[in-house]
Amino acid sequence: MPRWRALPDELDPQVRELASRLRRLVDDSSLSVSAVADRTGYGKTSWERYLGGRLLPPREAVEALAELTGADAGLLTLWELAERAWNSSEAWRDAAMDPIRASPPPLPLPAPPRTPAPAPDPEPEPEPEP
Repeated sequence: MPRWRALPDELDPQVRELASRLRRLVDDSSLSVSAVADRTGYGKTSWERYLGGRLLPPREAVEALAELTGADAGLLTLWELAERAWNSSEAWRDAAMDPIRASPPPLPLPAPPRTPAPAPDPEPEPEPEP
């Protein structure tokens, strides 16, 4: 059974290349994702998302993995390319998937006029004594 799930089909090629490269580094290091998380200071769930192509890792996470595995500086260049692609595809995806969020919010309706509370009933006057 393969260690990794297939990367999403809609993933940008630059982001796909970065995720694949990060996976190879983890595989070549013989470390588990938990061990990578412990040694890089980023959570296991975060690394699962980075390695699965569901989230672009922060530059610092890539730097930490590069230091841990002895990867060359080309990894950071690959991250920069993937970041540009991720940001441009994310902006497009947000605009296409959520046009309501892209439009300004509607103005609030004016509050209805307040009507004053009715005055209390006056106290009845005492009746005169006979």
